[in-house]
Amino acid sequence: MWPGVSVSGTGGVVAAAGIAAFAQKHGTPLPAALAELYRQAGVGTFGGFLHFEPPDGMGTHRELLGDLIDEDDEEDLAPTADVIVFARSDNRDMCGWHAADLAAGEDRVVRLDGFDEEPLAGSTRQFLDGLPGTDYFGIGVLPPTYRRHGWLVTET
Repeated sequence: MWPGVSVSGTGGVVAAAGIAAFAQKHGTPLPAALAELYRQAGVGTFGGFLHFEPPDGMGTHRELLGDLIDEDDEEDLAPTADVIVFARSDNRDMCGWHAADLAAGEDRVVRLDGFDEEPLAGSTRQFLDGLPGTDYFGIGVLPPTYRRHGWLVTET
């Protein structure tokens, strides 16, 4: 996976069907770097702080906030409404990709803090490779551990 990152926990890896569910739901494939993480280590938590979503459970920013949004918020939500969220942090940041970027074959990772967007990495691979040594969330570098979620069922 990554040099210096330990993987623990009892959860299983994500089967090809789970990865395919993302493509079916969003009309574009799951970025290869995240698919590789899921196949090798499963769905889990990085450093006990950044919690990855299962591929079939990922939704857009609009879908995640839909029940909380009223007409007054639409203008604020519009620039990030199509961001597909793949991870959430303990401080409520969300990491994702713009659906239009994925459809164009690009997987630039952005961080959402409320309605504010900040670019994090030019690709999912850069983002994942940078996790063990980059302070993406303003809390310091995360511990180099990835713990699988125990509820994930292993399939082959």
